Amino acid sequence: MASSLLKPSLFCLVALPLCASASVPEPWQSEVELGFQALSGNSDSMTINSRLGVNYTEGPYRHTSEAKFLLVEKDGEEDKRKSEFESQANYKFDPKRYVWGNVSFLDDKYGPYFKDLTVATGLGYQAIWQEDLSLLLEIGPGFRYQSPNLDELDDDDLILPYDVEEAILRGQAELSWQMTKTAQFEGRITAISGSSNTSFEARASVSTSLIDDLAIMLSTTQKYISEVPPGLENLDSIFTVNMLYKF
Repeated sequence: MASSLLKPSLFCLVALPLCASASVPEPWQSEVELGFQALSGNSDSMTINSRLGVNYTEGPYRHTSEAKFLLVEKDGEEDKRKSEFESQANYKFDPKRYVWGNVSFLDDKYGPYFKDLTVATGLGYQAIWQEDLSLLLEIGPGFRYQSPNLDELDDDDLILPYDVEEAILRGQAELSWQMTKTAQFEGRITAISGSSNTSFEARASVSTSLIDDLAIMLSTTQKYISEVPPGLENLDSIFTVNMLYKF
């Protein structure tokens, strides 16, 4: 099941160079990230991480989608393969307020989850909306389904070994700041609370243009989960350095 769901994500990521050469209508904005690491010597390993982001804005309507893919090989064998997808639609009903709907999905062949699905909807508020600075605030109810990968579940995985089907409350704050003509900062904090656990995820990234539409991006993700197995940390951190192409 996991491998079949990954094929569409892989196809989209492979086809990105072809899409980049096509003319894109004015409302569309797209970007691609790619990072690669290879180690050899006492141990051989390879890591590929990639992201595709698409943004469409037309009048009061805005749609954003994001797909991520991670592949890790160690000593010639596949160690991790994970794909993530998130899509959100916003519709403004007055100059500062809007309704939104969000779907996020995780498919992980070797990680703690086979499936992790969240669906939510609610109200949003444009606290700041300027040419170089924006701040969006959102809150609303939703539903969460999580299916743990019991075959791969280790002691250091930040989940408990049971299926989760529950109502949730989702809140989010998203900041975008064009610091200079060539440098941009983006940050996002997402909180999801249900009866089984509460999670907080904070993302921050800084990108600097190198030439035309090509940039280098430094990003970090901090994720806190309230309920974890005994003896494990509640906080996980990830830091990446990727090349970013906008088209």
